[in-house]
Amino acid sequence: MRAINRRAFLRLASVGATSLTILRRLGASEAPRSHPNVIFIYSDDMGFGDPSCYGNKEVLTWNIDRLAHDGTRFTEFHVASPICSPSRVAVTTGMYPARWQINDFLHERKANHEHEQMDWLDPKAPSLARTLKTAGYATAHFGKWHMGGGRDVKDAPLPSAYGFDESLVSSHPLEGMGPALDPKVPRHETTAAFVDRTTDFIRRANGRPFYVNLWPMDVHTPHVPDPERLPQFDNVPKGHRNFDAVL
Repeated sequence: MRAINRRAFLRLASVGATSLTILRRLGASEAPRSHPNVIFIYSDDMGFGDPSCYGNKEVLTWNIDRLAHDGTRFTEFHVASPICSPSRVAVTTGMYPARWQINDFLHERKANHEHEQMDWLDPKAPSLARTLKTAGYATAHFGKWHMGGGRDVKDAPLPSAYGFDESLVSSHPLEGMGPALDPKVPRHETTAAFVDRTTDFIRRANGRPFYVNLWPMDVHTPHVPDPERLPQFDNVPKGHRNFDAVL
């Protein structure tokens, strides 16, 4: 395997999900002919109109645009939910999140009860990672979790309950259980830290097919850009400056 450069890896940021299709294919009676490696980059709070390939005239997202040009750019699609937790449940299970009683972002127990939802995703739910692990994949989750755990919910299942061999969640108080990123890591460096773990995991896969969730949260408030990059956006209106620099 060729050496992976972190900066080059970061340039390949994209958003996409084909969970239900993969679950169906791997669940079919005929075994798949190949085992492609999968890196699922799911950027928290990035709207479909934020990348320039979808019409953003304020900032150019060169590398996302490159992926759109070389891959598939969806112009007609259905989103199961635009909110943190239920959207993650949808791409994890391939099902409407309400079927698993998660319809809003997971919070403390009182708020979850008021919203008539569970405190975490039922580990008995279908899981893309578990399906791929059964098919022989090495599996990992690095980044935002938000499918259970955090605040006063201290007994939520670990990511391993959903089929992940390794995990590292963010240090946000709403986050999941298990190993978490050191809270001393500056916010604008969190994605790089998760990328480091991802590239390390890929190297250690040693030829075994792998599936990785790389789920950054840079464009979720608060927007904290790299100070070295911020001057490039001096001409952007103040209200958009930090967001555009992060994007």
